[in-house]
Amino acid sequence: MIREIASIANKDGLHARPVADFVRQASAEGHTVKISRPGQEAVRGDSILAILSLGLKAGERVSIEVSGPDERELIQRLLNIVSAAKSE
Repeated sequence: MIREIASIANKDGLHARPVADFVRQASAEGHTVKISRPGQEAVRGDSILAILSLGLKAGERVSIEVSGPDERELIQRLLNIVSAAKSE
């Protein structure tokens, strides 16, 4: 298991499009992904509704936890999604 903390860079926060990308990556077979605000209860990283329920805004910190094969590679992809500054 590996855990990292990142800041939400997108000015619109973690909204539907980046969350959908996050869930696509988090749904990789053999992995378990959890996401939360640091110090709060984590939600499943493979659930769009669970992640959107967090209401993560720009500048907020988020904790991502991954367990499974190639967890370092997967967590880096997930960190890239939440740290992306552009809004589409």
